[in-house]
Amino acid sequence: MIGNILIVDDEPGALKLLRDILADDGHVVRPFNNGELALRSIMTEAPELIVLDIRMPSLNGFEVCRRLQEDERLMDIPVIFISAASDMEDKVRAFQEGGVDYITKPFHKEEVIARVRTHIALSHTLQRMKKVAEALRISEESLKMAQAIAHLGHWELDIKTGQFICSEEMYRIMGLEPQGQIANEETFLLTVHHEDRERVANHLSKVLSGNSFDMEYRIILQSGKVRVVHGKGEVFCLGNSKQPKVIGTIQDIHEHDQTKMLGVVQDITERKELYNKLEEQANTDALTGCDSRRHFLEHAGQELLRARRYGGELSMLMLDLDHFKNINDTYGHHVGDITLKKTVQICRELLRDVDVIGRLGGEEFAIMLPETGNERAIEVAGRLCQAVAAVEISLEDTATLRFTTSIGIASLAAEDFRIDEILNRADQALYKAKHSGRNRACT
Repeated sequence: MIGNILIVDDEPGALKLLRDILADDGHVVRPFNNGELALRSIMTEAPELIVLDIRMPSLNGFEVCRRLQEDERLMDIPVIFISAASDMEDKVRAFQEGGVDYITKPFHKEEVIARVRTHIALSHTLQRMKKVAEALRISEESLKMAQAIAHLGHWELDIKTGQFICSEEMYRIMGLEPQGQIANEETFLLTVHHEDRERVANHLSKVLSGNSFDMEYRIILQSGKVRVVHGKGEVFCLGNSKQPKVIGTIQDIHEHDQTKMLGVVQDITERKELYNKLEEQANTDALTGCDSRRHFLEHAGQELLRARRYGGELSMLMLDLDHFKNINDTYGHHVGDITLKKTVQICRELLRDVDVIGRLGGEEFAIMLPETGNERAIEVAGRLCQAVAAVEISLEDTATLRFTTSIGIASLAAEDFRIDEILNRADQALYKAKHSGRNRACT
């Protein structure tokens, strides 16, 4: 997938190598050797992706990213930071400053191409989502306007729950404020004139048996005024849902019964389904099926707010596969991908339904353990290490691959107000696990 990419690195050799790798892969590349020039170019023409060196004179990569975050037009452009392999502190800060990933020096062509392709694809998906969302918003506003012009409202009855949902125009026809006063079929029938109420109730009952609802009846407004309306209703199963719902319309004909109206009906089912599909793709890591980094951090942030507001425990695990680069270099990226997917599978088999795993980038994952204290988190991390170490991946020629993982553990403290504060401690503990021999969990 071709992308418009801007790269920034003050080292001429590194800049040329990165430009050549991406240009050979078919991307449109704009190279710059300092942050100021790069910012001016971004302001003129926004790229789809920025690959940004952290350590540069005058204006470093973090400051460039910070300025982008302050501009509403540019804040959603994904940034991949470049850092030295040994700069663990820079890697952690890269995510804190809004980066979506990082690439380590010296560059490896396959890694650069894989990471850039992933984020270009995600960027294209997010752009399509925005277009679909805007089209959906315009469609919904048009529907409201058309209903108001035609004095036509609609309602929906959930057969399973009994919930009764009404459009704004239906509330207007019935002389009510759109605040949910009509919560179920019973409250709806109370708005019907007492002489017509039994007849309307009988027709609704027949709809539940598969018949259509088509009749004129009277409603009584809160002011006591009587209004004549024309109602229709049928049972539908929307989308892939097998749960039937009654969809109905109500049209004010008291003052318009001598007038013929021409209206349009727009089917937006496919657009809704596409929007939901694109949203799911943006929230899910394409390779492993776990949460994407952005979706995981949003989810974890909400859980932190809940824990602080209502009390309760919360722990985070930072998980990194040991010697993962050696796996890619020795067996190829296909086997590396299998290893990542197998890791997520193992985690899901051992974790609870409420636990959440997200891929932060490369071979790094984070796991959120709601209502879990430090002691229990240590136990879970230990079991994960053992389970990963016990797995064998079958290769060609009857060979097998075994691999291990290191895990850092951190739990919610009284002074934690942001999720990255917990994740930072978990990442420091991961660093400790790596330097203590790997294949272990540390706090």
